[in-house]
Amino acid sequence: MRIAPVLMEVADWYAAQMRALVPGGISRADRQPDAVIVVIDHLPDGDLAGGMTGAVLCRQAGLETLSGPLAPDLPLPETGLSRLPTGLRLPPGAVLQRNVALPLAASRDLQAVLGFEMDRLTPFAADEVYWGVAGLQPDAARGKLNLQLFVVLRAQVDAICSALAPMQLMPSFIEVPGGRIELAGAPQRADRLMQMGLSALCGVLALACLAVPLLRQQAALDATAQAIAASAPAAQTALALRHQLATTASGRAAIIQARRTGDALQVLATLTSALPDGTWLSDLALKSGDLTIDGQSTNAARLIGLLSAVPDLRDPNFTAPVTRTADGKADQFSLHAGIAE
Repeated sequence: MRIAPVLMEVADWYAAQMRALVPGGISRADRQPDAVIVVIDHLPDGDLAGGMTGAVLCRQAGLETLSGPLAPDLPLPETGLSRLPTGLRLPPGAVLQRNVALPLAASRDLQAVLGFEMDRLTPFAADEVYWGVAGLQPDAARGKLNLQLFVVLRAQVDAICSALAPMQLMPSFIEVPGGRIELAGAPQRADRLMQMGLSALCGVLALACLAVPLLRQQAALDATAQAIAASAPAAQTALALRHQLATTASGRAAIIQARRTGDALQVLATLTSALPDGTWLSDLALKSGDLTIDGQSTNAARLIGLLSAVPDLRDPNFTAPVTRTADGKADQFSLHAGIAE
């Protein structure tokens, strides 16, 4: 089970020995791509654009040739250089270098681990520097990952890039011994801005998906409310007509019911005409078409015949025996009759 790691270590050692036998020029030509290299010899303390000195090199096929001095007022002699990637070589002391030993598991996400540990490994926070690594050497026996960490101040590099911008030089990396430091700040910011924009767009679309049904429902409610408001006068008119019809129907029903049960005044007028002289009433009740009268008469017996001849009355009859008054001058009677409809 331990043969494979041993063989891998032997293969790595053999490859390193073979690379050491290759001449420097050839090895650099194989490793280094074509690029424009801005070599800075001196960085002033004040304005970089006025006091920064150096040269511009053109690297092609591993060979570097001088293109011109580093001067803001001198254009690049070769127009094709603007299409090549641009690198920086900073003067000694501008790049901080130290050897670092990390747990072997850090190799899975080395950039994240170094960013988290930067303030422990250097005097700076991760957002204050650009950094790169070189010389990665895994030590499986000890569970360590040995490497060289290169750190440059972000503010200084950004100032240099701003000073080089008028010369159409936009560095994308910094060359360090055995490696390079990628200046991915601007692309990363652009990527973050794009991601933020996409995230915001997704959020807007999600809100739209949630809001559109509610807006459509609200629009339908508003349209319904407007239709109801538009039809309100007609509805009020219809309600008024319905109430008027109901009142009219109620009045007609009351008239019909009164006709069925009998009009008290009409009944009283009929009785006044039908009853003979010498007859007077002490009580009269008219309810649901039934007439009940109490009174006295000099001849109560003939009242049945007289009332039977009245068309509006039907089936007149006594409800109690006829009796004489105490003085014997009149008959007391209680009579019932129906009112014709």
